[in-house]
Amino acid sequence: MNPRTLVLLVTVAATGVCAQERKADAALIEGNALYRQGDHAGAAAAYQRAGTLAPADLRPTFNLGDALYRQGDPAAAQQQFERSAQEARDPADQARAYHNLGNTHLAQQRPQQAIAAYREALRRDPSDEDTRYNLAYAQRMLKQQQQQQNKEQQKQDDQEKKEQDQQQQGEDKKEQDQQQQEQQQKPGEEGRQDPQQQAQQPQRMSREEAERLLDALDRQERDVQDKVRQKLRVPVRVPIEKDW
Repeated sequence: MNPRTLVLLVTVAATGVCAQERKADAALIEGNALYRQGDHAGAAAAYQRAGTLAPADLRPTFNLGDALYRQGDPAAAQQQFERSAQEARDPADQARAYHNLGNTHLAQQRPQQAIAAYREALRRDPSDEDTRYNLAYAQRMLKQQQQQQNKEQQKQDDQEKKEQDQQQQGEDKKEQDQQQQEQQQKPGEEGRQDPQQQAQQPQRMSREEAERLLDALDRQERDVQDKVRQKLRVPVRVPIEKDW
């Protein structure tokens, strides 16, 4: 986007103009000549001298912004156009300043700020087709940036989801491996017995078998007790009856 150039040739009146103003005007004229010749660095230096000599004159400020922009320094040019837009009193001068301010934002890949500046320019000069074109250009750039940001955000979200899924899969596999290891350890500790040990283990009996066994034990116990009581019994002496 080419900036609007405010190249104002100054006619110096001989009467009533002080020496400092004449020097400021001479520096401004010199800067304009250098600018037209393509010497933007020399023009910037001349505009800076003019601005120092005439701080209230906004022409050196505006033209310095043009020269800096042509040198590829949009950030420095932005400062000059912001001052011009704020301090200018004529709506046409304000419109030119906002137009160029929008260009500096575009050069810095800031379409949203450029859109705001172009709209300010159109408020002051609605008929400016160049500004209207630049506004549409900035709107397209903003849309492209937003689409690119959405793609990058989606890509980042997908990557984060992929990493989370991989982490979850790793945790699930670790848990499964741990469970399998525990299941493999249990038979080795409790269920693995050699045949001889298994033969020595008592077999479960049915309820009927248990009752019969208890009955037999009861009978055996009663027989034993009877025998013991017989052995311990003291024989009783009975009087012998004699015949008379």
